Amino acid sequence: MNRLTNAAFVCLAMLLAGAVAGFSAGVRAGITMEYGTASNTFGLSSPGIFFIPPQVNGSNDFVLSGDIEYLAIHRRPLDIGIELKGSFAFSNWDLGFPSFSDEAGDPFLYPGDGIHVGAEWWALAAMATAHLHLVPGLTLDGAIGYGPYGYTNVNYWDDYGIVSGTVVQTDTVFPSHAWSVDWSAGLSFGIYLLSLSLDVGMMGPDFVTGLGIEFLL
Repeated sequence: MNRLTNAAFVCLAMLLAGAVAGFSAGVRAGITMEYGTASNTFGLSSPGIFFIPPQVNGSNDFVLSGDIEYLAIHRRPLDIGIELKGSFAFSNWDLGFPSFSDEAGDPFLYPGDGIHVGAEWWALAAMATAHLHLVPGLTLDGAIGYGPYGYTNVNYWDDYGIVSGTVVQTDTVFPSHAWSVDWSAGLSFGIYLLSLSLDVGMMGPDFVTGLGIEFLL
């Protein structure tokens, strides 16, 4: 009986090891540095000090993303998988030159002074992925998914240090929690277990383009 029990445990261990090896053989992870930009229409004011009317504003964002992907189907030239992707960004908005007011309420301008908004945002997405192997070492990549995102630490300041404060967040401007359809498309160049990727897409509030490194686990 002990021999049968030991043999059963050995067989089970071998099956588990095979399953883990098979799973890990289809798993890859990556890190991507991206430039992102978002656009929104909003104004900003501090009563009695400055006023910027509602206008279309654009951001310049530095985005760091990480992902882990399981390649569920290997049918060369096409691989199909599922992916979990997360991003964190430092966002900067230049709003231009405001009209300042003195204590009497009379408007005047500070030449060259500008108002800025700084923020951070995060995003998570569950994505379906596809990889089309064009030639050895060159792959066309695509992904589409859905997930939450949100802005944090949204503050404003001016170049001359006259004003600063916290920006009020709403459901449409700097939302603290929202949902987005996320996607990416690009090319990757593989060398052994590593590949270099170049892609564009949407992640959270931003249109992003980035350069990344993917590696098999």
